[in-house]
Amino acid sequence: MKKLLSALAITAAALLLGAGSFALAIAYPRAGAMAGSGPWQTDLTVGSAQTGPYMRARIAIMGLFALRKTEAVYYIARADSAGDPLDANYDYRIEGRDVPARWWSITALGWDFHLIPNEAGLYSFNWANVKRKPDGSYVIRLSPHKKEGNWLPAGAPDGGSIALTLRLYRPEPAVLEKPGSVDLPRIIREGRP
Repeated sequence: MKKLLSALAITAAALLLGAGSFALAIAYPRAGAMAGSGPWQTDLTVGSAQTGPYMRARIAIMGLFALRKTEAVYYIARADSAGDPLDANYDYRIEGRDVPARWWSITALGWDFHLIPNEAGLYSFNWANVKRKPDGSYVIRLSPHKKEGNWLPAGAPDGGSIALTLRLYRPEPAVLEKPGSVDLPRIIREGRP
């Protein structure tokens, strides 16, 4: 009986360690696989032949439909341009210009990487629907409260952590060759609403 209990304890410990290491590998991609431009990060293996089982699991959990690199590059921002974590309780200003791709979009996501439910039914801005200044630049207001112009609701139901995803469809060769050198939008915290 003692041997059976010992074997069960060892098996349970092995299962817990295995599940824990799998969860860590999903939550924190391996070092060196990421490239960044300001607060925006992209995983260089997404949409490539180097995508391993952990990254495939991460993509499935996050709900991304990852296309091949030549079709789409995905950047995620979990912090603003000053390096502070994005928080649903603050107002942000996203300033940018068109990026080197045929089409792009910026989407607000909750801590679980799913769309943030909101009464306005607004989830993202893209190349076609963002209102621009005369010089071609744009400002998107990320806030839990309605703003004039390009307003993107950020009021996650539980407050707290949010993220932004920037999708570049049919990116130009410069994006594929050096994804960390692309000039991407700035994210500036403006304070609490």
